[in-house]
Amino acid sequence: GELVCRLCIVFGPGESAKTSLVYHESVGVEDQIECPPWQWGATHAVDFVPFVEASVRNRTNSKSIRRELIDAVCKLHVPLEVDRSAMSASCLFQDSDGDMGGSAWDTIVHVSAPPGFPSVMPVVEMQTVSHLVGGRPLSQRVEGYPYSPRWAAAEMASRITQAVAGHLPVFRDYVMARMSAQHPVGVAPISSFNQPAA
Repeated sequence: GELVCRLCIVFGPGESAKTSLVYHESVGVEDQIECPPWQWGATHAVDFVPFVEASVRNRTNSKSIRRELIDAVCKLHVPLEVDRSAMSASCLFQDSDGDMGGSAWDTIVHVSAPPGFPSVMPVVEMQTVSHLVGGRPLSQRVEGYPYSPRWAAAEMASRITQAVAGHLPVFRDYVMARMSAQHPVGVAPISSFNQPAA
């Protein structure tokens, strides 16, 4: 397969040893892991090498899966900004039905795949486009939507889209209330759908 890194173990005098992973130049710093130490009397090459190999592979696979989700989200919506290092995307969510008070309601949706993804569900946050309080946009996080780490990236992106569409009226009401009150900007209470994953 593709060369990701080389394992280097330098044995010194006595019971000293230094371990390191030398990565290929194509591997970014954020995707590198620290090489575990060699412990005399407790570490054996037959176990140590496969362990390090599995750790590097897991980190590489995680990056690939996270990228797939971000790409799937960008295929469904207009991408405004994509950060490949942080595995996040900001997309324009358009209410094409125009049922938000009789006019279209466009929202910026920030989606990020955290390092623990897919065991940890994606972070989804909605943000206003033109409605500002104190000169800043309003935002609200969406949590508790149907999710399974076993789903393909396309299915995850589709479920995120459904969750955002379902939460849009709630977000609209929150924004209208804040616009009326003109309170200092802050992150809104979390919305929970509490729907079981299929």
